[in-house]
Amino acid sequence: VYTPVEVADFILHSVDHVLKTEFGQTLGSEGVHIIEPFVGTGTFITRLMQSGLITPEQLPHKYKHEIHANELVLLAYYIAAINIEAVYHAIIGGDYIPFEGICLTDTFQMYEKEDVIDALLVDNSTRRKRQKQLDIRVILGNPPYSVGQDKANDNNQNIAYPYLDERIRKTYAARSKATLKNALYDSYIRAIRWASDRIGTSGVIGFVTNAGFLEANTADGL
Repeated sequence: VYTPVEVADFILHSVDHVLKTEFGQTLGSEGVHIIEPFVGTGTFITRLMQSGLITPEQLPHKYKHEIHANELVLLAYYIAAINIEAVYHAIIGGDYIPFEGICLTDTFQMYEKEDVIDALLVDNSTRRKRQKQLDIRVILGNPPYSVGQDKANDNNQNIAYPYLDERIRKTYAARSKATLKNALYDSYIRAIRWASDRIGTSGVIGFVTNAGFLEANTADGL
């Protein structure tokens, strides 16, 4: 399910507000690396460029160096790249500049071990390695949902991520008083755990979540 632009706009402006009030920076500030780890067809990144939160003077540097995106589905990856490049060109003009901040990858798998994508796509592998070394300040997007779907015919089956799931076990699950804790391994809970670890001690996360994040007893450890 792709994100309505109204939701993306609200999250973008909210993240910018938090950056200003808590860090004295904006989404356009140099050094503020932004990533959408589940980019889909690129809604958050295209709306970011169209929002005015990054000035036309700031945008070329951000586009080339400080905006990043990951996508696992090949078709969505190509659509996102085209959408992002087209919006940038419409704003800035001039020569058509490819968006080199996008990676074809499973964001969670990047931090487990190298995979087939890494072995076969050398340029993409270089982008992934470079991204992993960056000091990411902002993580935003609409994480996937997949709790309890572990059969092939579910079409959205869970994949094992041993390191990430161990982080959940030692934090969210350890603090939870719930008897059944399987829901803590839903992809969107994994996304919150991954993002919290990725920004370290300083940064902003802006995710779409369901109401269970606030209301379910299994989320009491978050």
